[in-house]
Amino acid sequence: MNPAAVVRQRAIDEIREADLNFSILSEKQGMAKAFTTYAADDAIKLNDGAAPTIGFDSLRAQMARMPKTEAVLTWQVLKADAAQSGDLGYTFGQWLLSSKDDAGKVSSLEGVYVTVWKRQRNGQWRFVIDGGNQTGPAK
Repeated sequence: MNPAAVVRQRAIDEIREADLNFSILSEKQGMAKAFTTYAADDAIKLNDGAAPTIGFDSLRAQMARMPKTEAVLTWQVLKADAAQSGDLGYTFGQWLLSSKDDAGKVSSLEGVYVTVWKRQRNGQWRFVIDGGNQTGPAK
């Protein structure tokens, strides 16, 4: 494999791993913790039916306003790719949001997402754009 292809493949693997760890953190410690951990300083979060959230401080404030629920958001990467430079890439996949009502009945919604990842100066991958949409109730 040529050196550029090696750099690109390494970036793809790292982005997949960052996306997986992002989802695991969301499942274990909640969406607010996950989104504020994996957002870049200049992150943009696209919001369904509302204006985007721009910048880390705005994202942190948005996450702090989220109701404290038992809802659990997880997702799975279906595709990842990266620039040959190895410093920018994306993931695309499916998400699942599950919650229980007061009677204990579980309901779930599902959708698709795309996340644009950028390697930070310290080498870590952080999202710079994240968004998705609901495709319906989970089957």
